[in-house]
Amino acid sequence: MRRHGAISPGPRGGGLGRKRIAVLVVALAACVLTAALASRCAGLPGLPQGSFTFAVVGDSQGRTPVWERIVDAVNAARPSFVLHCGDMVASGTREQYEDFLRQTKRLRMPWHAVPGNHDVRGDGARLFTEFTGKDRYYSFVEKGYRFIGLDSSAAALDAKQMAWLERELAQAGPKFVFMHVPLFDPRPGGDHSFVDVEQARRLQQLFQEHEVLAVFSGHVHLFSCRELNGVTYVTTGGAGAPLYAPRREGGFYHYTLIRVNGNRVKVEAKPVDVKIEEPRVKVIGPKGEKEFTLGELVLLPSIEAATAFENQFGNVRGNGKYVGVLVATLLDHVGGIRPGQTLTVRCSDGYSQDSGYENVHVPGDWATLQDPMILAYEKDDGPLPEESALITFGAR
Repeated sequence: MRRHGAISPGPRGGGLGRKRIAVLVVALAACVLTAALASRCAGLPGLPQGSFTFAVVGDSQGRTPVWERIVDAVNAARPSFVLHCGDMVASGTREQYEDFLRQTKRLRMPWHAVPGNHDVRGDGARLFTEFTGKDRYYSFVEKGYRFIGLDSSAAALDAKQMAWLERELAQAGPKFVFMHVPLFDPRPGGDHSFVDVEQARRLQQLFQEHEVLAVFSGHVHLFSCRELNGVTYVTTGGAGAPLYAPRREGGFYHYTLIRVNGNRVKVEAKPVDVKIEEPRVKVIGPKGEKEFTLGELVLLPSIEAATAFENQFGNVRGNGKYVGVLVATLLDHVGGIRPGQTLTVRCSDGYSQDSGYENVHVPGDWATLQDPMILAYEKDDGPLPEESALITFGAR
């Protein structure tokens, strides 16, 4: 099929006729964020090295409209410096790094970054060092506090980095740690965290024992702040990437402002006003309807396929490697689709396509003609164009 923009909501499942039980609607809905919400963490004990402020951001992922507004807001707040917890770009290409640096040069203070999993795709690990001038992990000292940047882009630390970290932690004085993938996912049941649970527990113990005041991470696209054994863990993944949660659960675009004053550390999420149309898909079926944002789609079980899509004229286009969600998975949320029923896809550009049960659940004898039917959100290790989604039948 093809890319889609905004449309009005389609009819409910009960008014679709005898056969049209399942309907998939690709839509866009405006998301207006206000500055009315600010989340705070309690102060932490620290040593009276001095008074200063710094900002922490994460997961801009090349979403320019949001990142530009965050740069403006950070400049207005005038912190001493900025920490970026990774996923600066979408898929680690030179062009993406160049675009990110053009925008980030508007910051009026120094900034420090660590690599995220999106940053190191392809040749991205080398480009990270080239464009930021930083090693994959490093430390610096500011006003008597040691800042330790880690490379957790692989959701783990290798033996060499662990040994280096233990030497850094052995240095006297209070410390802050920043990295991309968090030790634990702040969402109940979430799995965006270290793959090695024992290593995560070991790091928690080390941070507790070596005067680490706070640990900052991204990767989970929301804001969260919690204290564990005297150490505050902050997730700040709201600098542009599709949000993983509703606003009341921390899903808002933001940067995080950290105020250090003598023996107190204050953590405050600063929402940023952004009006942006986030891709959404509405699925309607016999058991009701459910809408997914792009961020929610990314959290569903994904599938990768080397495939293509067919446009309204029957032409096959867009060969490449796609990542997305099985359409069958989406339909399961509203009662699924049964043999003899029809799937209708209505798109914002006026395109409409009917498909059969066998297009959704491909039988064995169809496998030479059609790949799995997916709703794709990534192509060739990079995002689809802004404000778009793609459904592919995977014609061979």
